[in-house]
Amino acid sequence: MENFKSQPFRTVLTITVGFLILYWFFQAEWMLYVAIGLGLIGVCSTFLSKQIEFLWMKLAWVLSLIVPNILLSVVFFIILCPIAFLSRIFKGGDPLRLKREGESMFKDVDKRFEKARFENPW
Repeated sequence: MENFKSQPFRTVLTITVGFLILYWFFQAEWMLYVAIGLGLIGVCSTFLSKQIEFLWMKLAWVLSLIVPNILLSVVFFIILCPIAFLSRIFKGGDPLRLKREGESMFKDVDKRFEKARFENPW
């Protein structure tokens, strides 16, 4: 966060606009009052604007510790686990050939390779 340039007025304006948009969607009157109050604080007091920005950045830092873990957990348990279980149920077998079936782990291939196949491998 060394390259962060403090802009308290812009931060307060962003929070104010966010509350106005939330008020527009949800019609909760308290959101309008919070937006007006934050806007007036941003215009009237530099000190309070800096304090609001400090609190906002601390909230963002706390959320950055929590939200990625929640999102990754949701993706893992809701998307990846069911796909893995379904793959095991319907595919069966040993796709990585981890179990030794014979004396060697090599797979014999009986194919005839022609020179043209090696000219443009891509």
